[in-house]
Amino acid sequence: MAAPDYVPRILIVDDEAAHMRALCDTLRERDYDTVGFVSGDAALAAMGEAKFDLLLTDLMMPGIDGIALVQAARAIDPDIACIVMTGEGSIASAVRAMKVGALDYVTKPLKVSAVLPILARALETRMLRMENVKLERRLREHAIELAALNVDLELARKQADRANQEKSNFLSNMSHELRTPLNAILGFAQILSSEKFPSTLEEKRAFADHIVKSGKHLLALINEVLDLAKVESGTISLSVEAVALSDVLRECRTMIDPLASVRGIGLRFPAPGDAHVLADRTRLKQILINLLSNAIKYNRAQGMVTVNCLPQPGGRVRIAVQDIGAGLDQAQLEAIFQPFNRLGQEASKEEGTGIGLVLTKRLVEAMQGAIGVASLVGVGSTFWIELATCTPVETPRNAGRTGARRGAPAQRPNERKTLLYVEDNPTNLILVTELLRMRSDLDLLPAADGHLGIELARRHLPDVILMDMNLPGIDGIETRRILHDDPSTAHIPIIAITASAMLGETSRGKRAGFFRYLTKPIDLATFTEAIDSALASSTARHDE
Repeated sequence: MAAPDYVPRILIVDDEAAHMRALCDTLRERDYDTVGFVSGDAALAAMGEAKFDLLLTDLMMPGIDGIALVQAARAIDPDIACIVMTGEGSIASAVRAMKVGALDYVTKPLKVSAVLPILARALETRMLRMENVKLERRLREHAIELAALNVDLELARKQADRANQEKSNFLSNMSHELRTPLNAILGFAQILSSEKFPSTLEEKRAFADHIVKSGKHLLALINEVLDLAKVESGTISLSVEAVALSDVLRECRTMIDPLASVRGIGLRFPAPGDAHVLADRTRLKQILINLLSNAIKYNRAQGMVTVNCLPQPGGRVRIAVQDIGAGLDQAQLEAIFQPFNRLGQEASKEEGTGIGLVLTKRLVEAMQGAIGVASLVGVGSTFWIELATCTPVETPRNAGRTGARRGAPAQRPNERKTLLYVEDNPTNLILVTELLRMRSDLDLLPAADGHLGIELARRHLPDVILMDMNLPGIDGIETRRILHDDPSTAHIPIIAITASAMLGETSRGKRAGFFRYLTKPIDLATFTEAIDSALASSTARHDE
């Protein structure tokens, strides 16, 4: 609708000049803005220069008549309201004018009382027509938006279906991969514990070796799944810094040499250089070890693994690991980074989970790097990663490292120490008891919950405490806090030992101030080193 202070503009066309001027004056007195012409041509020229709300035209005129003028006016402005005045012409002619776009007609001689309502209706109709046009345009826009939204929704539905299918496949494959080593562990364990299956000492050792091997494979699978879950959820913690590439490659070669030697695979590494890359040092080693171990495992007999470091445009460096194995076909290359896809190696003697390359790709991308592969069947494969290079930052070699061994005196010979183990699970207690049974320097003191652990710690003042995190009553963190707040036990180093290996749990445990945070299953070397470090720290404090 028009605003209350808006003055409608009317274009009046009548070949009788006196009648045209009289009509203009009359309507102007009724608060209309009027402009009059005696010919259609002049009126159309005016419409080309100005905007009008309503056209009031005589029907019978020389040159352009009323019907032609309505048609031409609406071609210029489709929103203009048109009314035809008819005198000598027939009503049929007026109706014909309405068919080409006129809204109404009035008969001559005009009466103001009859004309004003017709003008008002025409202007109202014009406003409604304009609003309808706007509404139709908005409806078309909404229809287009709705169609686009439906397309997006359909795409999202397909993506969700695909994600659910991939999740189902992932869980199915993971279940299979977990059950395979678990089957070996439980099967050989049952044989060892059964009296119905007599076996020699050598056989028992072989069975135990199978259990250890399957257990390590199971642990590696669990760790890779957890790592992949952290990367996919964006919760993995990376410490990106300037890393000397030559140092990392040297450490990787030291770690991978035994595997290469056993399999008779040669190793070629580049000459030491001074390139530094922006990376998380630990994760970079994990990435390279994965690529190197794959290149060794899937190489040909007496094959060769070659590592190259090549500068790339944009301040980057490409680290390529090349083997001369069987190579990969196009279908295998397309599926190379799919979880649990071992590319037809499931039946081979090589152990694997099919997660390593997926995890490697996610870690590289998390460090703003790129990864790729090139391969030819029968020739071999080259896996490469690209990382940004940077200027090295000089930092003290041991900056930020803490450890009880530094500056600690050697343990006194023949002096027995006491280790308090707070653990509610009898099987875990038996395992640690067996691990410590051969140590002549340690006496084990068990406690089944946090309250008893606090009581025994205050009474015996052990040299080191092993603390399970998930204890009945009060958990390991609260137990550790109580012992730390007690001056008599605050000096005792406490090692957390728990099955809670997720990032949030380990971070919470480390923030709580434990001397070390070990996760189950226990790695014997790490477990022994942690206890030795804690004992050294305890001895050092005792001597101060």
